[in-house]
Amino acid sequence: MSHFSRIKTALRDRGLLTSSLEELGYEVVEGGTIKGRRGLRQVDLSVRTRDGNGIGFVQDGDGCYNIVADWYGVGWRDRKNISRLDTTLALVQKRYAERLVLEKAEEQGFSVAERTEEPDGTIRIIVRRWT
Repeated sequence: MSHFSRIKTALRDRGLLTSSLEELGYEVVEGGTIKGRRGLRQVDLSVRTRDGNGIGFVQDGDGCYNIVADWYGVGWRDRKNISRLDTTLALVQKRYAERLVLEKAEEQGFSVAERTEEPDGTIRIIVRRWT
């Protein structure tokens, strides 16, 4: 029996999630299935892996895209990708949050006056709007 596990996230915007993953070097495919050790799972987004098992994102009832994968069915080469994805989930969330702030600021007529990244990794964005 396959063992698909889910990691809950707070990532709601599909476009921002896709572009954030792509910026970090992942190949993202819309929809489809991911393969587990002994089964398939439908997903909304998938991250390609060498052996085809894949890592997926499935939208839950709250509108969040959760990570789904069969951690036991993934080949040894792809374990590095999964480990990388698992350890870089914080980077995905950080990139996602930055893109979300910039998108919302632009929608409201703001422009970026300054963007800096602090030594602790915190991103500081200063926006302004002339009225």
